[in-house]
Amino acid sequence: EQVPVVAIMTTGGGTRALTAMYAHLLSVQELNVLDCVSYITGLSGTTWTMSNLYEDPGWSQKDLKGTLNDARKQVLKNKFLACFAPDRLKYYLKELCQREQEGHQTCFTDLWGLIIETMLHEKEDSHKLTDQQQALNQGQNPLPIYLSLNVKDKISDQDFREWVEFTPYEVGFPKYGAFIRAEDFGSEFFMGRLMKKIPESRICFLEGIWSSVFSLNLMDAWYLSVNSEDFWHKWTRDK
Repeated sequence: EQVPVVAIMTTGGGTRALTAMYAHLLSVQELNVLDCVSYITGLSGTTWTMSNLYEDPGWSQKDLKGTLNDARKQVLKNKFLACFAPDRLKYYLKELCQREQEGHQTCFTDLWGLIIETMLHEKEDSHKLTDQQQALNQGQNPLPIYLSLNVKDKISDQDFREWVEFTPYEVGFPKYGAFIRAEDFGSEFFMGRLMKKIPESRICFLEGIWSSVFSLNLMDAWYLSVNSEDFWHKWTRDK
């Protein structure tokens, strides 16, 4: 009597996760199940796949074989040197300065987002998260949910971590039930009121945030390397 809610949950792993997600979505499409999916969640590398797919409003109705082949060609290019070529470094500096002038608080994550842009695209990617609403306004694609972790500097992420959800419509913490409009992410708020509107970020800067490798500190990395057998117990334990 009730229609089941079908979701696809993915995790990270850099370009490996990016290409693997394309392949898995192709398999789901060939099984004629993709059109039954209501939500797709991604973290780190798989968010790169999702943000690329949702630039096309009708991506799930098209054969994903061509999209997979294009992604494979892109990641096989050796772009390491290109990422740090003098002209790209000048571009990074220009973009970071412009971002700061707009009122954003810049950090290394923003630089990482620009490097991701260079690795995944041939030119500047002007798309924004809210642009993806065009891929959803007819219910033609699953709702994408991009994930990141909020952690604290001096506390292990085994003891404190909060999921942050990004969709083309809103951004917020499920833990607190606190969400804002996606176009207002990065703006200044006080007591729930918008105090200073800051221009919406390009998608590459969000891809830098979604690369949750920065939530892993040195002590956590050491813990994982010597206690891997107990890792999933501790990671999933109830607080």
